[in-house]
Amino acid sequence: MKSLYIMSVSTFSGKTALSLGLGLRMQAAGLKVGYLKPVSTQPYFAGGRVLDEDADFVRRSLGLETPPWELSPVIITSELLDEVMAGAMDRDLLGEVKKAVETAGTENDVVILEGGASMREGYAVGVNTLSIVEGLKVSALCVVSFQGEQVLAGMHVIDDVLTAQRRLGDAMLGVVINGVPREDMAYIREKVVPFLEQAGVKVFGVLPHDPYLRALSVGEIIDTLDGKVLTGSHLKERLVEHMSVGAMSVEAALPRFRRQLNKAVFTGGDRTDIQAAALETSTTVLVLTGNLHPTSTIIKRAEELNVAILLVPDNTLEAVEKVESIFGRTSLGQPEKLSRFQAMLSEHLDYAGLMKALGL
Repeated sequence: MKSLYIMSVSTFSGKTALSLGLGLRMQAAGLKVGYLKPVSTQPYFAGGRVLDEDADFVRRSLGLETPPWELSPVIITSELLDEVMAGAMDRDLLGEVKKAVETAGTENDVVILEGGASMREGYAVGVNTLSIVEGLKVSALCVVSFQGEQVLAGMHVIDDVLTAQRRLGDAMLGVVINGVPREDMAYIREKVVPFLEQAGVKVFGVLPHDPYLRALSVGEIIDTLDGKVLTGSHLKERLVEHMSVGAMSVEAALPRFRRQLNKAVFTGGDRTDIQAAALETSTTVLVLTGNLHPTSTIIKRAEELNVAILLVPDNTLEAVEKVESIFGRTSLGQPEKLSRFQAMLSEHLDYAGLMKALGL
């Protein structure tokens, strides 16, 4: 049995997506694939049990029979942390992780292990990235994300990769650079990748940024804001790629509205002018704040154009902040997203090289 630990230095780098994408690719190649998320800081309660929601999503997408509560042997809850700080912990957490991996390995050709939110996570309870890699003697694939302007983002990518290399040593199999804007792909491939490979780091892929993959569904926005749906209750699966705030004049808002496709527009329920302008551009959902109902004319026009309208009690700033907190962090829950990501991996990931490095 082979195992691959997919980790990152910073949060929201794309570990879950890559874990799922690789798992599906391996299954398509005829391999029996297991999956675990050894340490979770996102406890989710379902059916009287605590589990990790992202891990359960991967399990279902891969068609695994493992019960969801067995996917994350260590879930860090407030109660667990209290026990650790009080010196009352009587569990061997690393031992529990080892046992879960060994069990998964008896039934599979390869087990994908998804790391925690960041490289610093887990030190408080003694099951951090380094302790897992060293304790289980697994190979690690590091995912780093491109963030910011070209030169500064390039430096951050290099710093993250070299940080991981310094900490993991020979256990680091290589890296995947994620979320690179199309206009910066040549810079990463022609300058950053050669520099990293000269430093002894194998780069298995450079994945482009795709706003569609980071989009939210209308249903996710509804759940986040706990809003009242006025139109478009059947549109919950439609995706929102951009957010726009209509807090200015129509003349100032229209140029921005026209540039952004498949967007959510946040504005006061009394701003009929902004609402009408948004409906004449590529808008997926209108989020009307302050619990102020729109006019019947706006509702009728939204129904004609198949645009959802959501009424929320928050003010505009509060509503935007709530949605921003989850924007770009959702799973590949929609089939279209997953297919698109799989196509991206086929084009931009050296899958054969990765399998060879794993000995598969």
